Amino acid sequence: MSLDIIKACKKDIIKQVNDLLKAGADLNRAGEWRGTPLHWATYNGRLEIVELLLKAGVDPNKANNYGVAPLFWASVEGHSKIAKLLLKAGADPNQANNDGKAPLHLVAYNGNLEIVELLLKAGADPERTDNRGRTSLYRAEDNGHLEIVKLLKLYENKISSLSLLCLRAIYRNQINTDNIPSMILELDFYQ
Repeated sequence: MSLDIIKACKKDIIKQVNDLLKAGADLNRAGEWRGTPLHWATYNGRLEIVELLLKAGVDPNKANNYGVAPLFWASVEGHSKIAKLLLKAGADPNQANNDGKAPLHLVAYNGNLEIVELLLKAGADPERTDNRGRTSLYRAEDNGHLEIVKLLKLYENKISSLSLLCLRAIYRNQINTDNIPSMILELDFYQ
């Protein structure tokens, strides 16, 4: 039954997906390349099916055997609406594949400014390095995406400034370090 739901997700057969959901299909079981139904629906840009799967409680962070989570595919394939849905459902924008690449690395390289902005606003770390020590900024510069380079530098500067302010305040004992996570949330830094 799980392979049937994967086929239905790939081919955008919404009625079959609904029927299989009602019959109790295993939504986190992997098929080809260890991809789950959510991986395949995301990769193929099946917005309605992604919505159904997320409503049914699928794990948006389940990775395949290459370490690739659905947000990675939505980002790389340019499916911004699906990426937004996944992030809203709790997808981790910093979850990396087996090569240490997070979605931001490849989207910066591919040049999709809209998804770069989306990932940054969701908390993607622009300073994160892959297994070869390369940042998203390096990847964007490497492929000549100047608008993305500007945006990544802006976010890196914001993060560096915020870190410096927090460190200075801690050093001067001006803030209680127990409250740092709640203080950062209150800043609503990325909104």
